[in-house]
Amino acid sequence: MHNELILPVPVLIIHQGRITPALQPHSIVLHIILKDLGYPEELVLSANSEEQANQVTAEHLPNLVFLNIQDRSNLRAIQNIKQLYPFSYLITIHEGIFKSAEILEAIQLGADAYLLSDAPAEQQFQHLKCILSGGAILHPQLAQLLQKQFSSASNLPAHHVFSPAETEILGHISHAESPEETASSLKASEYQIYSFIKNIFRKIALQNKQKKG
Repeated sequence: MHNELILPVPVLIIHQGRITPALQPHSIVLHIILKDLGYPEELVLSANSEEQANQVTAEHLPNLVFLNIQDRSNLRAIQNIKQLYPFSYLITIHEGIFKSAEILEAIQLGADAYLLSDAPAEQQFQHLKCILSGGAILHPQLAQLLQKQFSSASNLPAHHVFSPAETEILGHISHAESPEETASSLKASEYQIYSFIKNIFRKIALQNKQKKG
């Protein structure tokens, strides 16, 4: 795995609505992870509503945004942030992989990557390191959903359809292979696998944008 981290600043963490007791531990964990990665506290900003998030985004132009998704209505903030500052790298945070359809919708709307709040702290740390190294994570349940919805989209322009390599990676991950196992099977590096996943997400967002445009 490529280990050169890029630490974009400033950082904005958006909680839409009240931080519930269930979300409180993850909020604390995320701040600890960011501190461990080298982020100074003064460069980590917070917003507790969509209106406040828009204001902070317009004023500070955050290069890294974490958006907590508590329900599907929160997803509209993705487009708002991307319109205000298209260069922001936006990571959505979801309750668990059982929200696969919600995660897919977030990616379609322009989210660059996602994290799961129910994952152990060490796993969240490793996943965020992967994302900041230029990749993205993908869980088997989401890979299966992507295969079902996109791999057979023969009516789309060629550059919107997953490449043979991307389709093969989706197949391996959908069968619960780890990125390390997938890399070994395909004689590639883990960093290449994570980069392919990131490109898959880009294609999904582009396809959705073209469909609406």
